[in-house]
Amino acid sequence: MRPRDGVLVYQETQTPDSSTKTIDLDLVDPVTAIYIEAEAVNGTTSNEDNFISDVLTKIEVVDGSEVLVSLTMAELEAMHFYKLGRGPVLFPSEWASGTQRHGAYLLFGRRLYDPEYAIDFSKFRNPQLKLTWNLGAVRAVSATTAFATGTMKLTAVAKIMEGLSPPGKYLMDKELLSFTSSATSGAEERKELPTDHIYRMLMTRHYTEGYDPNEITSDLKLTADADKFIAFNRKVNQLDAEALSRWGEITYTHNIFRATGGVVRGLLQKESQFEFKPNVSTQFTVFVHTLNFSGNVTLETQTPAGGSAGTRQFWGTARGHSLHGTVPLAFGDFNDSASWLDPATFKKLELVFTSGGTAGSCAIVAEQVRPN
Repeated sequence: MRPRDGVLVYQETQTPDSSTKTIDLDLVDPVTAIYIEAEAVNGTTSNEDNFISDVLTKIEVVDGSEVLVSLTMAELEAMHFYKLGRGPVLFPSEWASGTQRHGAYLLFGRRLYDPEYAIDFSKFRNPQLKLTWNLGAVRAVSATTAFATGTMKLTAVAKIMEGLSPPGKYLMDKELLSFTSSATSGAEERKELPTDHIYRMLMTRHYTEGYDPNEITSDLKLTADADKFIAFNRKVNQLDAEALSRWGEITYTHNIFRATGGVVRGLLQKESQFEFKPNVSTQFTVFVHTLNFSGNVTLETQTPAGGSAGTRQFWGTARGHSLHGTVPLAFGDFNDSASWLDPATFKKLELVFTSGGTAGSCAIVAEQVRPN
């Protein structure tokens, strides 16, 4: 097997601020992953709390009308972490005219260059990669205080395994559904899952800015055939703690533009910690207080003389876990397919969400085994 990169699109500037880029996947050798990266430039003043994760709104692999893969950028970044055990490329910045850049692998195997699981696009009739973005998803494009118009750049690189006998199967990552959860504490919402392919893992998202995932969803239960089989019935706070023990934390650079008292939105919803320092050597700053809560931080600063530090650019480092408010739900040994969840004998498979009393954006992402 000889690994090589197949460039599908490389740092190509997209003139529309909202559109879809469609790329034919006419590749004849097995593909272990596609590296997807997006970058855009801020306006000339700032771009607060507005990330690439928000504006690359959909990543799809399709074969005609059939959708093989469908994820948001936030979901792709989280799946990258849970599948590889390392953080994706995360460079959010709020600085004037600063460039933001995020990148992650869309993996078709258990790991990069997995010889047993990879996608063979030659087996499909019309495979295509679709990247959909909207630079105004959070805030309308602006020359000053949002993403600047016409600055989106896209990169997609197929990681090809030349000379490898094509595997018969690959791992498919797909958002099964998304919904706004109930704000009634204890209310149950039952979501039926497909039983057509083996599950290696599920990932759920529970997101409202400033809240922990367990405040959105207190409990998760995976049940089949009216509780004849229960894979798990757990507190989300406990599932999240297990995930921290298994996968650890993420650390990334987060550069901000903020006045004292400003609230900064982070990317990690649990046990997030921030460190800041001014990016101008003459702007000496005393950090009086930084209150961290559920992915956010309230920044209180002053000058050495005791006066307000005003609005400044800061170098920042953030660390924590639960990227974008996600919780991984892995089945068995990640490398042993015999331990994964086979739903073939179930008539009905449901994931039950119990509300923690705060409404939020929820989603279910599945990683399943699919034949080429």
